Amino acid sequence: MSILPRISSATALHGICVVSPSGRKLGHLDDVVVGVTTGRVMHAVIRLDEASELGESLYAVPWEALTLDPAYDRCVLNVPIETLRAAPAFPTRDAVNDADPRLRRMLNQHFGEYRPAAA
Repeated sequence: MSILPRISSATALHGICVVSPSGRKLGHLDDVVVGVTTGRVMHAVIRLDEASELGESLYAVPWEALTLDPAYDRCVLNVPIETLRAAPAFPTRDAVNDADPRLRRMLNQHFGEYRPAAA
């Protein structure tokens, strides 16, 4: 039985493996950020297993760029690794200011107004 139910707390998703579409392990979910007034998931923070060339290991990505894969208890990041490595990166979790509207603008500029592919 999958540890990823249809409804979950953000805390339960912490640490879930994140893989590329080909199944290559990239890291894990470090955080899921929810807009308190909207109730909408805004973005996820991924901690890469290996830091980028710049030494950063935390990346904010649009929630829509992830697909939960309950068959394997993981998330699939539906963007090329090159796109992720060029995304806004942070040295520590404290450096990610989730409430800063500039972060969402940076994500939209980098990833575009991300819409997941049709299943």
